[in-house]
Amino acid sequence: MGASYQEKQNMKLANVFTAQGSMARLAGLKMAPKIAYQVLKFSRKFEAECAIIENQRVALIKDLSGAKEGENVSIKPKTPEYIEFVMRFNEVLSVDSELALCPVEIGALLDSIDESGGNTLSVQDIALLELFFESDNKKEKT
Repeated sequence: MGASYQEKQNMKLANVFTAQGSMARLAGLKMAPKIAYQVLKFSRKFEAECAIIENQRVALIKDLSGAKEGENVSIKPKTPEYIEFVMRFNEVLSVDSELALCPVEIGALLDSIDESGGNTLSVQDIALLELFFESDNKKEKT
């Protein structure tokens, strides 16, 4: 069920890249232990996918700047190298992600978060994260 739902969602590396901050906030929240364990397992896979994206980003910067191994380098905005970097990095981000959905329904996840002490997610966080979790109405989507 999860795989077919994921395919319908057409998750891209861009989705992973833009959700990094929201996933970090989610990982820091108190929640029901069984759900927290599933989120922990998923977040490890999510972080591995983020590391691959970051490695690609750094490799592109080094390639376009002509940096040697071990050199710290950056690309200045509004330069031909920067424009090329943006174009090539967007190609990386347009690749389909192989990350499987977290086997927790988004509604169950949100219900399990202990809201005491400001332990909450923003609407923007939820919008970025919902793609990575099973839908509450997944039976309708299969």
